[in-house]
Amino acid sequence: MKTATAIASLSWIALVGCATEKAAATAPAPKTYEVVLNPGAEPSPCPGAGAGAAGTATIVVAPDRSSIAATVSYSGLSGDATSSHIHFGAAGVAGPVVLPFAPPLTSPFSKTFTSADYVPAAGAPPDWAAFVVALEAGSTYVNVHTAACKPGEIRGQIK
Repeated sequence: MKTATAIASLSWIALVGCATEKAAATAPAPKTYEVVLNPGAEPSPCPGAGAGAAGTATIVVAPDRSSIAATVSYSGLSGDATSSHIHFGAAGVAGPVVLPFAPPLTSPFSKTFTSADYVPAAGAPPDWAAFVVALEAGSTYVNVHTAACKPGEIRGQIK
C-alpha cells in the first residue's frame, strides 16, 4: 500500500511539474525596445546646441500591458536636461506629451509608467490601452529638452 501511495504521489508531482513548466514556457514575455536618441531625429534641431549629444532609452512594456518601464541615458547635451517625455507622434513630426518624466533628470533616469500617468493630450490616443497599441506600432518617441534647445535636443522613435 505504501508503495502505491508513493508512486501516486510521485506521479502527481511529475504531472504538476510538467504543467508548471509548460505554463512558464507559454507565459508572455515583456516587450523591450532599445531606442537611440540623437539631435538629427528632432524635427526642429537647434543649431550648435548639443551637436555631439547622444542618448539611449530602454522601454519595457509589461506582458499584460499594465505598465511601461523606461530608462533614459544621455551625454553631450548643451546643458542640464530641463525636461524629458514620451510623446505620441510619427518620426520627424512633433507630437503631444503623453508621459512626462519627473526630475531629477540626471543621466541615467527612469520611471515606470501606468495608466494613472497617461495624459491623453489632443491628438493622442484617448486612453492607456490605445496608447500602448500606438507605442507597439512605432507611433511614439522619447526626447530630452535643454534650456538651449527647448523643442528637444535629442530624440528617438520607439520601434
